[in-house]
Amino acid sequence: MSARADVRLALATVVAVALATLTVLPLTVDRSFVPLAWLGTALVCALGLVLRRRGAGAALTFSSQLVGVVLGSLVLALAIGGSAGPGGLLAVYPRLWAQGVLHMQTQSSPMAPDAGVLLIFATAIPLVGALADLVVSGLRRPAWSIAPLAALFAVPAVGLGFDTGILSFACLALGYLAVLVADGLNSAAAWNRGLSLDQAAGGPARTGSGRARSAGGAPVWRAAGLLATPAVVLALVLGVLLPTISLPGLGLGGGFGGNGPLQLTDPSLDLKRNLNQPTNRVVFRYTTDKPGGVYLRMAALPQFSASGFGNTQIRLNKGTNLSEPEGYTGPAPEVRTTRITSVDFSSQYLPAPYAARTFDAAGDWSFNAESLTIVNSENSADDLTNLTYDVRSWDIAPDAADLSRAAAGAPSDGAVTSEVPADLPQELIDLSRRVTRGADTPYARAAAIQAYLRDSSNFTYDTEQRPGNGYQALVNFLTRDRRGYCEQFASAMAMMARVNGIPARVAVGFLPGTQNGNGYDVYVRDMHAWPELYFTGYGWVRFEPTPGVQTGSAPPWTIPPSQDDTASPSAESSSAPSSAAPSTEASQESAPQDAPTPTTTTTTAFPWRTVGVVAGVVVLLLLLAAPAVVRVRRRRARLDGEGPTDEQVEAAWAELRDTVLDFGGRWPEGTPRAVGRELGQRLDADDRADLGRVATLVERARYAPSLGGDSVTDDLPETTASLRQAIGAPAGPWQRARAFLAPASVFRRRR
Repeated sequence: MSARADVRLALATVVAVALATLTVLPLTVDRSFVPLAWLGTALVCALGLVLRRRGAGAALTFSSQLVGVVLGSLVLALAIGGSAGPGGLLAVYPRLWAQGVLHMQTQSSPMAPDAGVLLIFATAIPLVGALADLVVSGLRRPAWSIAPLAALFAVPAVGLGFDTGILSFACLALGYLAVLVADGLNSAAAWNRGLSLDQAAGGPARTGSGRARSAGGAPVWRAAGLLATPAVVLALVLGVLLPTISLPGLGLGGGFGGNGPLQLTDPSLDLKRNLNQPTNRVVFRYTTDKPGGVYLRMAALPQFSASGFGNTQIRLNKGTNLSEPEGYTGPAPEVRTTRITSVDFSSQYLPAPYAARTFDAAGDWSFNAESLTIVNSENSADDLTNLTYDVRSWDIAPDAADLSRAAAGAPSDGAVTSEVPADLPQELIDLSRRVTRGADTPYARAAAIQAYLRDSSNFTYDTEQRPGNGYQALVNFLTRDRRGYCEQFASAMAMMARVNGIPARVAVGFLPGTQNGNGYDVYVRDMHAWPELYFTGYGWVRFEPTPGVQTGSAPPWTIPPSQDDTASPSAESSSAPSSAAPSTEASQESAPQDAPTPTTTTTTAFPWRTVGVVAGVVVLLLLLAAPAVVRVRRRRARLDGEGPTDEQVEAAWAELRDTVLDFGGRWPEGTPRAVGRELGQRLDADDRADLGRVATLVERARYAPSLGGDSVTDDLPETTASLRQAIGAPAGPWQRARAFLAPASVFRRRR
């Protein structure tokens, strides 16, 4: 391949990766990784170009690019990591990576700036660039470039359940189109047709016909247009449809509201960040007719797995009148009215007391009937900013004596909220059963779990602990560290309740806040998580396992009638964590007698399902592109100008036949000259003469002893290409698109 062709492919690869990089912008507010990633990608592709021009193979080139990416990443780590300190670069580099991974695990999108995340993004994107350069220029498979480009898109679209939107699809499609157009221009140059800019240096496009026909770049750019139109349209359509396709467990969601499924972000990711804010600012103010204030509930997390409690896809309903709370069959509770003002907070969730019955809020809001969660239909967090809204809710306050006689219920989503994962560590199961030993009713078991967790001699409230509520985090919290904050307390109780046969989920929202005159101020450090357990006749009931140092007294219905709340110390500052840790001896004495010994780390299972779907999408795209790729490669082989003269002539004739079939025409029967005469009726005089000359060459190749020297076929590829253009000229846009994307000749038996 010429140097110009190599440069063209390299530039197209850089453009494609640069556009694909834009698809990850919604993940972080820090844009500084973009120029670094673009620079790294450009350098990687430039290195590949130089090495290939010097004769290096694909393996050596790619290996050199990987070394370059690693070296660049190390230099960046030194630049952003400050003084290397003890251990030098070997200590700074893994520390930044670990810091970035932790930041991504504990932050919701868009993430705050972080040096570790910057390093990860600025390293991963040039690596994708190296992969794209390998398949485009190293392996000469430009159509395969969709795989590495889709990898960047898949991070927010699949891996994180983020609604990427139409623009992300368009960026991905246009980047892929740039690679295909560059490959098409190179193919045109290989035919010596003098197309596009190559014509300026190559002179006339045709020499054998007796006239200098300037084809210019029209055929290639017309083909690019035919590809661009369906690609962009497909991007726009998929941008609307794909986020609402129900793919359980993959985190795909979003879309434009309505009654379709929607995947929500996990509000628990903001817990640790908000609890440790340096300034405890007011985020909500509200007034209510309920004495003591109300919990402002944002979301319920029903799914439990190795990574902890999280969201599932939910179905939204339009309207402001919510369903009755699931499972409640008692007398009509008292209705409370609450007016809430968002002072300094934005979220796709609308915080409201449970169980909300109606709400009046500006913006596009919908609700889920099972959880009574109210969310923005457009996945927008802006509608909550500075919003004042009213909520009317049922004040469900069960009587402890009545609740103690209730059975564990069966909610409509019981397959999710009752599930005890098969890979849950046995030590957590054993501990859950020991804590409830002797409790003979579901309520008694729930109360025992709450009392165990609220006992200050067992556990210490501490917001400095690492975030998380997966298997390993719960093992550390319950059996080793015994220190945590509301996320661990709530998740531990929900997990232990499920082991004991009680459906449970984790709710996230805000504590009632601090009374201020006739209203209440809710501070950022009041963000909170608590478990909800399901009982027959009462539905979902709030429990409070987090120690009283943060939450005050436990709800009265969660304390058995014969038991005082001795396990819960009196409320102190609603935002100050406890600093005094119990002694090891006290913790061990208050724990169950045969508490298990801490075990080794339990790792999260590899997301095979996500990888499988991404791979399936890539394979589907490749299959859809296969007919066009086969047709282009077949045309290249026929018009490469190589091989014996008679074979070149037959190849040109076959190419004309396939062109007629691709555009929906019929190939006439008869001798080559008869075919030429019939087809020529639809061509102008010059093209008719060219077709007749090719037909004559075919007859001579078949029946004459020899065609003579190669000079008779010197301009045959150019003549054939010109005839292809003339045959397709009368076709409309849709016929051209069909001829390119689904060529009929590919699906017919070759002769």
